Amino acid sequence: MNYPDQKRIFKALDRIKKGKVKSTKLINNNASPTQKMKFNICQQIIKFKLENDYTNKELSEIIGVGPAVTSRILHCQIDRFKIDSLLGYYFCLIISSKNVNLIKKFDKEVTEFLSNEAA
Repeated sequence: MNYPDQKRIFKALDRIKKGKVKSTKLINNNASPTQKMKFNICQQIIKFKLENDYTNKELSEIIGVGPAVTSRILHCQIDRFKIDSLLGYYFCLIISSKNVNLIKKFDKEVTEFLSNEAA
C-alpha cells in the first residue's frame, strides 16, 4: 500500500478546512446505543466497500440510492439517517454478496441489538 506524500496530505487537509471535502464524522463516548449502532453500520458499509473494491457509484447502485446519500453514509453522517434505512442499505450489500455466513452474522447482530434495546 502506498501512502500519500506530505504535500498531498496537507492539500487534503486544506480542502477539508475550506469545506470543499467532507470529513468523516465520529461519535463520542457518550453516544446513545442507537447512535453507536448507526455508526457501526456505516463502518461496516465502508469496510464492505473497501474489501470488495467497489466505487461509490457501484455502491450507490447496489443499495439503490443516489451519490449524495452514499457520500453521507461513507462519511458517517448518522444524524441524517434512521437506523432502519441504514440496516436496509447494509442488508442490500450483504444479500448482493450471496455469502450465507455474512447473512447469518447480520441476522444475529440485529437480533442482539433489538433484544438489548427492548431490555
